[in-house]
Amino acid sequence: MRCPEEGFFSGCNKVLILGLVVSAAVLYIAKDKGQAGVPVKTAVVEAKPIQDNVFASGRVRLCAKQELYSFTGTTVQELKVSPGDRVSKGQVLGLLNADEIEDDYNEAKASFIAQEANLNKSIYPREEEIAQERANYRRAEADYRNAQKNYERKKLLYEQGALNAKEFDDAELDLAGREAEFKIAGEKLKMKESGPAGHELTALKAQIEQARYRFEQEENKLNKTVLRAEMDGIVTAVEVALGDYVQPGTRLITIGDTGLLEVTGGVSEGDSGKLKPGQKVKVTTAAQPGREYSGILQSVSPGAVESKTAERGSQIEVPVIIKIEGDPEGLRPGYTVDLSITAVDRDMTLVVPYEAVVEIEGAKKVFVVENQVARLKDVIIGVDTALSTEILSGLSEGEIVVISPGKELLDGSRVKEMTGNSPVKGEANAT
Repeated sequence: MRCPEEGFFSGCNKVLILGLVVSAAVLYIAKDKGQAGVPVKTAVVEAKPIQDNVFASGRVRLCAKQELYSFTGTTVQELKVSPGDRVSKGQVLGLLNADEIEDDYNEAKASFIAQEANLNKSIYPREEEIAQERANYRRAEADYRNAQKNYERKKLLYEQGALNAKEFDDAELDLAGREAEFKIAGEKLKMKESGPAGHELTALKAQIEQARYRFEQEENKLNKTVLRAEMDGIVTAVEVALGDYVQPGTRLITIGDTGLLEVTGGVSEGDSGKLKPGQKVKVTTAAQPGREYSGILQSVSPGAVESKTAERGSQIEVPVIIKIEGDPEGLRPGYTVDLSITAVDRDMTLVVPYEAVVEIEGAKKVFVVENQVARLKDVIIGVDTALSTEILSGLSEGEIVVISPGKELLDGSRVKEMTGNSPVKGEANAT
């Protein structure tokens, strides 16, 4: 396209002049920016204490307690304590009806005594019993000898034809019977003199052990009808009334040492890596407003669980146990409490705002401002808190670092520190 030659201010000349003006303006702005530097927000490397807390909720429970349950279906016959009563080890707290159990106990006891007596009688017979067995043996021997003689006589008559077959058979059967009775009498005498042995002795011992086991079981059931404290403590709950019929497994009474309390809770899986046993914990509860209790993180579960609540829905948590230290007055088992676990507590260390640390090619780096020029430095960091990052090496106290450096900032770039800005995120509340 050709421009008509209409003088100096023709259409094409106007376009050319406008382009020159824009180019000059761009060059001027770029030159001015290069001289002023890239605008950045900065912070000073400081040495100060830092602390990071993990927050959670939990429930108070007794460290040591005894829960008494019914072991069979029966009625509550007597209650001797109420919630809040202090009790001692061995003290009777109540009684369950034991009528049917006593009948079973007495029957089992009688059976055991009888079996024991039977075994003792077999092993340690009286002299008159041995004498009686000897007399029985001699009588059986005499009867056997007479049967032998009668058999020999009738055999001879039978062979001579003077005796019929039936009479001879009767004599033969009588001899066999007398012989069997004689042998049995001998075995009885031998057993009475030496006692049972082998399988018979084993069987007798098995019978008495079975009777002993049943007797001990019934005795244990009878003992359980007496509700007895196994520790010193305070009655924290009585869950039945006098005369109530209770099913097996019903919890009746709970006692515990209210001076020894712990809290069970759960922390989010993201915070769980910061925790380890021995860390300090602050415990507060709505039931005691304005009061703070001290605790120590006792254990962190090696596994995570799914927790469901109406407010937060389903989430993964790691169970923890906190032991309450000092005076627990005002805390009661079952209370819901808030926990502040001190995961990081440094007395004095170098820190920078966490936005100052960037990662380049897998290495942690920080831009340091020196004479209005950004210099990229390698750093080794320690712990991160919600506000700051600990610097273990690479920086010195008092150095100026760039916060949230943009992509346009390079090593060696000239910078202009911005002034009159609001504090960096978290800076106003830093410890």
